[in-house]
Amino acid sequence: MRRLPVFLVVDVSESMAGENLRSLQEGMERLIKTLRTDPYALETAYLSVIAFAGRAKTLTPLVELVAFYSPRLPLGSGTSMGAALEHLMGEIDRNVKRSTPEQKGDFKPLVFLMTDGKSTDDPTAVLTRWKNHYASRVNLVAIGIGPYASLEALSTITPNVLRIESATEQDFKKFIDWISASVSTQSRSIGSGEPAAVSLAKFDDSVMKKIETIAQATAVDEDFVVIQGRCQTTKLPYLLKYERAKQALATRDFRMDAVHYNLVGVFAAERDFDELSDPRASARTISTESLIGSPGCPHCGAAYAFAACSCGQIFCVQGEGQATCPGCQKQLNMSMAEGDFDVTRSRG
Repeated sequence: MRRLPVFLVVDVSESMAGENLRSLQEGMERLIKTLRTDPYALETAYLSVIAFAGRAKTLTPLVELVAFYSPRLPLGSGTSMGAALEHLMGEIDRNVKRSTPEQKGDFKPLVFLMTDGKSTDDPTAVLTRWKNHYASRVNLVAIGIGPYASLEALSTITPNVLRIESATEQDFKKFIDWISASVSTQSRSIGSGEPAAVSLAKFDDSVMKKIETIAQATAVDEDFVVIQGRCQTTKLPYLLKYERAKQALATRDFRMDAVHYNLVGVFAAERDFDELSDPRASARTISTESLIGSPGCPHCGAAYAFAACSCGQIFCVQGEGQATCPGCQKQLNMSMAEGDFDVTRSRG
C-alpha cells in the first residue's frame, strides 16, 4: 500500500517554553483525535514527529495513525534550522519508500515545519543540498509562530510560508484544525491519483497569513531574553524567560527610552535538555539591569533562581550562605550582590 508520510518538525527551543510548547503539545493530541475520524487519512497517512533546538531528534518514527501516540515535547538550547533540515533529509532517505521499476513508492511527503524564532546556525550548505535533491520530492509548509519568527529564513526553504499572527490558545486550536484538514485534503486528493502539488485546506485569515514577498518577512530582533539556570539540588536545568517591554525613563533634566525585559515565567526542563542543545558557548550577554523579575526554582522551590557563579553558571539558592555551583562544583559563600552584572543569554 502507498503511504502518505507526514512529518511534523517542531521547534522546541527556549523561546517556545511556556504557552507555545503547551499549546503544541495539546495540539498534537487534538490533531490525532481529529485525523482518526477521517477514513481517508486512516488509510494512507503515516505520521512522524521531529523536534529541533540546537540539535534535532526524532521523537516518533513514521507510524500509521492507529499506532501513533503524542510524544512529550522536550526543550533544548538554540534554533538550528540547518540541523532540522539535515535530520529531516535523513529521515526521508531512511523511511520514505521511493518508486522502482517494479512498484510505486510512497506519495510525496507532507512536512509542516513550525518555529517561533530565528536560526542560530548557518544552514547555507544544508539549504543547497535541500534545494538540489529534496525540495521537488517533498511538499513542505513552513509556519512562523507569533510576530518574531524569521519568515525570511523560512522563505528560502519553501514558497509555502505562513505566519500565525498571535499565539493565543484559540489561534493554536484553529491552526491545528487547519493542519488536520490539510492532511485530510491531501489524503483525499491522492485517492484520485498523484496530486500535482500540495493540497492545503483553506486557512482562516484572522489567524494565519500567507507570506507572498520577502518584504513581509521582516523579523523583529531582540524580542526576548532567555537565561539558562540549573537547580543546585536536582542538577536539572530551568529557563528564565523575559519578554521585551519598551519603557520610558525620565528625570527632571532628561528623558530617554530604555529597553527592559519583564519576566514571563520560569520553566522546568528535563535531563534531555542537553541532548537537544547547541553545545557551542554563547558570547551574547545582557546586564541584569535590563531584566525585571526574579522567581524561585521550579524544581526544588528555592526562593531565588538567579544566583550567579564566577564560572557563569546561573543556579538557585535559598538565600545567603554556603552553596555549591552545579556547573563547576565550586563551594561558594553567597551574599546579595550590589549593583548589576552581565549574564550569558541563551542562543534562542
